[in-house]
Amino acid sequence: MAGCTDNSACNYNAAANCDNGSCQYLDACGVCGGSGTVAGCTDNSACNYNAAANCDNGSCQYLDACGVCGGSGTVAGCTDNLACNYNAAANCDDGSCQYLDACGVCGGSGTVAGCTDNSACNYNAAANCDDGSCQYLDTCGVCGGSGTIAGCTDGLACNYDSTADCDDGSCDYAICSCLGDFDLDLDVDTSDLLILLAGFSCQSNCAVDMNGDDAVNTQDLLIFLSVFGQPCI
Repeated sequence: MAGCTDNSACNYNAAANCDNGSCQYLDACGVCGGSGTVAGCTDNSACNYNAAANCDNGSCQYLDACGVCGGSGTVAGCTDNLACNYNAAANCDDGSCQYLDACGVCGGSGTVAGCTDNSACNYNAAANCDDGSCQYLDTCGVCGGSGTIAGCTDGLACNYDSTADCDDGSCDYAICSCLGDFDLDLDVDTSDLLILLAGFSCQSNCAVDMNGDDAVNTQDLLIFLSVFGQPCI
C-alpha cells in the first residue's frame, strides 16, 4: 500500500507500508499542504489587517458602532446614566458622555456659578458661568427690587406719593411740616399755639418766628391764626 508514512504529516496514511513521497504538512495558517509562512488577517478592510501575512488564519476583526476593533456594539452613544446625554438605547460607549457644569449646562466648562454681567448689582467677578441670578437696581436703588416709581410710600408723611411703588427715603417730616406746625404732628392746633405763646416776645434765634424778622410778636400770632386748624398736606 503506497502513501504517506510520516505520522507528523497532515495526510499521514496509517495503512500505507511504502512511502510514495506524497506527505504534506500544515502551513502557518493550518492549511494542509498550504504555502503560507506568515499567518494573519489578509482583508485590508479589517481593523487588524496584517500586510505581512501571506495566508489568512481567520483572525480578521472589524470596527463596531463605537469604533472598537472586534467589538460587538451596534448602537453607539453615552452609556453612563449619570451623564446629561445618557442614551439608554446604546450598547457601546462612544466617549460622548457629557456632564452638567456648575451652572447646569450640559457639557459646559463652568466651575464657579454666579452673575457674570458686570452691570448687575450682584455681579460676581469670580464666576465663569452665568446661572441666571443677575439682579439690577430698581428705581429706588434696591438690588433686585421691583420698584418702577420712586417716592414716599408712608401715608403719614406730608409728601406721601400714592403713585409710588417703592420708597426712596424722601420722607422727612421735619422738613416738610407746614407753617405753624411746631410739634410736627401734621396739624396746626392748640398745642402749636401754646408753643408759640411760650416763645412770645423772643428777640433772637426764635424757633417760632413765623415771618423771619428774628422776633416773635403780634405779627407772628396773626400769621399763626390764619393757618390755625388747617392740616398739613
